[in-house]
Amino acid sequence: MASAPDDYRLSMPDTLLGGSYQRSGDGPPGSEDDAPAGHSGTAAGKPTRVTAQYERGAAGTREVLTVTGAYGRFTTPHDRSRTALLSGSAAPTEVQVPVPPKDITPPGSDITVSCQVLTRPGDGDVRVDVPMCAWSDRNTMALAALVTPDGPQPAPESIDLDRLAAMTLQVRSEARQPAG
Repeated sequence: MASAPDDYRLSMPDTLLGGSYQRSGDGPPGSEDDAPAGHSGTAAGKPTRVTAQYERGAAGTREVLTVTGAYGRFTTPHDRSRTALLSGSAAPTEVQVPVPPKDITPPGSDITVSCQVLTRPGDGDVRVDVPMCAWSDRNTMALAALVTPDGPQPAPESIDLDRLAAMTLQVRSEARQPAG
């Protein structure tokens, strides 16, 4: 079956964001046959799931970027798919959403991403803030989450979601490949 010129797939490369993040694993556990949480259907069969984890920095400044997505032919409107991806991440009962989802269109782009910050309990009395952004288009959707596991946690409201939105669009441009 030949693909149309505007059909895309997601391919998780060895590096992301201009080579500054190195792939360190396959991301959170899950079935390779399942779409990410919140996916609501395709017109042409079951989507293909992709997930990968990337790191940069050393102890104390390390950042972990996790990308979980899917590709196929999606029929759900893009804004609903982005919202569903974020909602699926906030489903566990111990997770709080101190910064609710908001749409961001980075300067110079015509693509909107939806971003939020989750807070979940860590070891002891430590909280872990998880800022994340999601995109969805006709053939690809993904959630990019950025965690600084070793450093101090800023107040969730002070996390720069505009920066993460721009990073998410760069991830999209590096991971989204023609399906042919």
